[in-house]
Amino acid sequence: MTTVKMPIPENVVGVQGWVQRVAWILAIACVVAGAAGLYLRFATAHATANYGSHVPWGLWIAAYVALVSASAGAFGFAAVIFTMHKTEYYGLARLAMLVAIGAFAAGMVNVWLDLGHPFRFWKLFVDTSRTSIMGWMAWFYVIYGLILAVGLFLTRGGVIPKLMERYSWLAFLFAVVFAGAEGALFGVVGARALWESGLTPVFFLVEAALFGVGLATAAAVVFERLSVTAARLVGTVMLILLAALIVLEWAEYSTGLYASVPAKSNALMVILAGPFWWVFWILHLGLGVVMPGLLLLFRRGHVLLTGIAGGLIAAMGLATKLNLVLPALAQEELEGLAHAFTGPGLIFHYFPSTMEWLLWLGTLGLGGVIVLVGYRLLGLSQPTQSSSANK
Repeated sequence: MTTVKMPIPENVVGVQGWVQRVAWILAIACVVAGAAGLYLRFATAHATANYGSHVPWGLWIAAYVALVSASAGAFGFAAVIFTMHKTEYYGLARLAMLVAIGAFAAGMVNVWLDLGHPFRFWKLFVDTSRTSIMGWMAWFYVIYGLILAVGLFLTRGGVIPKLMERYSWLAFLFAVVFAGAEGALFGVVGARALWESGLTPVFFLVEAALFGVGLATAAAVVFERLSVTAARLVGTVMLILLAALIVLEWAEYSTGLYASVPAKSNALMVILAGPFWWVFWILHLGLGVVMPGLLLLFRRGHVLLTGIAGGLIAAMGLATKLNLVLPALAQEELEGLAHAFTGPGLIFHYFPSTMEWLLWLGTLGLGGVIVLVGYRLLGLSQPTQSSSANK
């Protein structure tokens, strides 16, 4: 098959590979930390975790939602590049797919660790109700993983076949449905006013795209695969998505507070002025929205700063999902419930334990190792080629 080599990105950040070495060190260190946490998890079951009966979900669920959303966003971003036949960005698209696999693997390990009996996960596929969204999502995960793996297989060796353009339409549609269904998993829970909303699936779609593009952009700087032209493109995309997120959050928070329905307004006030107010104001709004927004607005096209902005946006994903998961669970369903029954696990206050932090770091390290190893095995460092049928 005759192939035409695509140009290697120009004006990439010349860091002489030291960033990749640092990435390897950090990923391995996180895996080692995770190994210690894994021992504690299976030696003590859930006894060393700080979640309980009233707050059954914690750091791992928030990380799982953030990582899976970022995976869908990165995959959707890659699919758009292929469907639009933007050959100059094919290298970035392949890297985005690899990042999607790493984030997806890390996210699924987080939710697996949260299960009471992790090795019985298979029962979710065979012993679930046909009306259960969580049961449907389990199958969605399998299909999504297969579609993602096939996409990477089709682009192996850096040769992009014509089939990939058509396949990417399927990939993009499924990524959208996948991210929206993840939001519906929370949006249909009527017992939690903070979650139950028609806006929740829309939030998940916008956040998935934002976190995925941000994560892929940060990875592109690490691997020196981001050109000035690509930096301008992804910078514009992230600015648009940040603006969309701000509009959605303003609509959700302003109407929720103005309506003053206690179940929802109390949860919103926990986010804005509760014990962990800094998660919203500093981590989410300050470092995750304002700072990257300023970098993208005033240093448009700057490769390194665009990558930093993408990394900040991707990191903001965890803060966003922590504020989704925890405040909703930290509310008493019945007034006085916190004092009616007392004992271990019967509290509404939650902060992750050392074991939870260690395992979370381990999953991030696992995702990082997958991307670092895959980058070499899949030949992503080589110039991307397009089949002659695409000319």
